[in-house]
Amino acid sequence: MNVHDGGATRREGKVMKALAKTWTWIGQAFVPLAIGWGVYVRGGLDGPHLEEGVLISRGYWGLLVTLVVGVALSIVAALYIREARRARAGTLVPPNTMLEESGRNTTISWVTLAAFVVSVVSAFVLFLARYLDSNIYTWNGTSPLAPGFWSSRVKAHDLGCENAPCYALAQRLYGANSASSVNEYKLYLTDGVLVFLAVAFCIAAIFLIHELVKAPPPQLRYGR
Repeated sequence: MNVHDGGATRREGKVMKALAKTWTWIGQAFVPLAIGWGVYVRGGLDGPHLEEGVLISRGYWGLLVTLVVGVALSIVAALYIREARRARAGTLVPPNTMLEESGRNTTISWVTLAAFVVSVVSAFVLFLARYLDSNIYTWNGTSPLAPGFWSSRVKAHDLGCENAPCYALAQRLYGANSASSVNEYKLYLTDGVLVFLAVAFCIAAIFLIHELVKAPPPQLRYGR
């Protein structure tokens, strides 16, 4: 091994450490957030205390954040695996830097990985299920444009919007009262952001799988 190889190894070690910290921070911040937000959008432990439209709106934001976290964790994991292969590390799973400060413990690393994956998948299913309860209403309407998730959206796009706000993700008006926390439904944008993030997540997942199955770099030979 020469000086240049030693410098590269130190650089890879620093990059791996930074990626591991990022992986740990994102995942450990998301897990409690997903649990608390998930209980909230389902109406709490003892039944709903908010209008359904508010809970559906919160489900939308939960789904959006979950997709962002899924993209971020997939990319960080893929980059870590790439650097670990270059450094010829024994384990490709990123360490939990909060629990593995004194040394590498692969059991903790795998448990952390499982917890992050289960949290993201569970949150995605939960928030998606809540968001699929959405029927589009006119901004001050008391009945949906059409029954059903897709049909109400098709109707909203057929009608268009000249003076926003035109539509809401769910019912806002309950008698004389309005639920101010129900999100506006913006044509092309509201669902378009979710579609964009879903595509980004698929690309990130493909990148991760590519790094997982890629052959390790060849051994370097010196003195030839």
